[in-house]
Amino acid sequence: MSYLEQKWGEYSRERNPVRRYSSQREFEADWVNGLRRRYGLSQEALAVMASVSVTTVQNWENPQSRKNIAGHNQDRLRDIERDLWIKSHVTLLDPCPPFIRALYDLLTANKDESAQGLADYLIGAMPEHDPERPRLLLWASLSHSIADPASAKAREYQHAALKVLGNGAGPLAAAIENEILGSQFEDLLLMADGAERRERGAELLAACRRLYQRDGQHAYLWNGLEVACRTPLSSPLQYDILTELTELLGADGVRRRVLSDSGYEAVRPAFERPASVN
Repeated sequence: MSYLEQKWGEYSRERNPVRRYSSQREFEADWVNGLRRRYGLSQEALAVMASVSVTTVQNWENPQSRKNIAGHNQDRLRDIERDLWIKSHVTLLDPCPPFIRALYDLLTANKDESAQGLADYLIGAMPEHDPERPRLLLWASLSHSIADPASAKAREYQHAALKVLGNGAGPLAAAIENEILGSQFEDLLLMADGAERRERGAELLAACRRLYQRDGQHAYLWNGLEVACRTPLSSPLQYDILTELTELLGADGVRRRVLSDSGYEAVRPAFERPASVN
């Protein structure tokens, strides 16, 4: 069974799908379009990556097209999606420990089970306070979530990675911490609304606060405010962070950033003037 046929079968078994499709062809068209939107690709860029013409990509995205995507092209799209996912989620920060390189090589070679087994072993063998533990936890979560975004093991490692943020003091600590925050924030935005999303948002916010308390960098408070707005967390919590930033940086600078950045839309009413009444 080719890749999108398998995806179509998984969708068909869902009890309450987010969107309903009338046919596999419509599902395929939306999947290809979603792939491009998710990674900011033009039709021309996807055509180059898939070694096909732009017209072919346009046909792939046309739900009225009578011809399903050929099996070998479906498999190529699977590989493209995987490569894009890896590039958007992981970075080989130097100096790169050999075990991180090994995990990367396994993932890029499509050997997920081997990567998961190595990650699980390393987590069990590594001392709790090893400075490389946050990065290893991130990679362990990725090794499980790349194969199954709903993996319970991936969530376990994600929670553990957030909990140890702020404890590192090595030369790469800040870079690794920002990579973990960025990866988990991207995952947060893809989660469905509900208790799990709010729980992840609260964990991310707590991590941002710990990092701010350690380093005093205002960027962590801004990150925390965006997490609170995008999750969304409660309005009082959002406005508590906004008040803290305003007291630190002044109302004018905070107002300009909030009104110009869509990430903070939830707290814009604090600065928007009420409409005049005639």
